[in-house]
Amino acid sequence: MVDKTPPKIILHQSKEVIFYIPNDNNKSINIDLWIKELNLFGYKALIINSKCIFNRLKNDASICKNQ
Repeated sequence: MVDKTPPKIILHQSKEVIFYIPNDNNKSINIDLWIKELNLFGYKALIINSKCIFNRLKNDASICKNQ
């Protein structure tokens, strides 16, 4: 079974990807596979466990300009 890439925010200017993974996640996490699937080689990955904070970042106007 193929792992589905979790919700994400891609920041091209700083070469970062922020993934949302809930605290109750019981699946294995393979960040390198997600970066490869997204063709974002050279990007740093961050994981946020709070849905509220992830949504605030996603809706932040200054982050949207960075994409």
